[in-house]
Amino acid sequence: NMFYDGSLQNGVTISERIRPELDFDWPNPNVPMFFLSSFGSEELASTGTSYLNRVEALSVEKIVTKLLKGSIHPSQIGVITPYQGQRAFIMQMMIMNGSMKRELYEAIEVASVDAFQGREKDYIILSCVRSNDQSSIGFVSDARRMNVALTRARYGLIILGNPKALSKTSYWNNLICHYKELQVLMEGNIGNMQPCPLHFSRTSRPHNTSRTEDVLNRHTRSAFNSSHNDLDDNISLHSFA
Repeated sequence: NMFYDGSLQNGVTISERIRPELDFDWPNPNVPMFFLSSFGSEELASTGTSYLNRVEALSVEKIVTKLLKGSIHPSQIGVITPYQGQRAFIMQMMIMNGSMKRELYEAIEVASVDAFQGREKDYIILSCVRSNDQSSIGFVSDARRMNVALTRARYGLIILGNPKALSKTSYWNNLICHYKELQVLMEGNIGNMQPCPLHFSRTSRPHNTSRTEDVLNRHTRSAFNSSHNDLDDNISLHSFA
């Protein structure tokens, strides 16, 4: 409803989205998704032009390892993050810290939102990266990228981010409130998660919602070819122009 005013309907039932053979403790067994609150600070990557978040990267490794141990094939898992620095650091963390075979982690696709446009994975992990005292989240606030990132998963979606920083924008605020209502806004370590005690009030929707929805409707009907290059804050999503 946030993007399409309720006109977009599910193509499958809830029961068809549940994979009972997967040994994974979803906070709400009937809702295969959750938002894991992460308060680790962002930092500039070694290139000086991108960002990374060590806490989120470590959580990604833990989640990926748990999925792999649950007999999920690497080709079924996708990790989305908007920053090249974070993509490189996630790969490093998985290979260095993961308890499974190195080749399993190397086979997992870690890519940008643009790279996943028009494609899906059974399980998507979204690392938002941005976390600072100024609540500056760069193009993570872009509703078009947000829409794409949230709709790539067939069976399970896990979001890692700082809810305080993200909730300063209307779309993220509404999503976080929705997760809170479903009791899937969590905090803590994988395997020992607890409901996040933070409370959020819904904000009004952006004034340019109709424009955003027009763009989304036009571009989500067909995939576009992406250059797969890193897109940092100063580069626009030209494919949506």
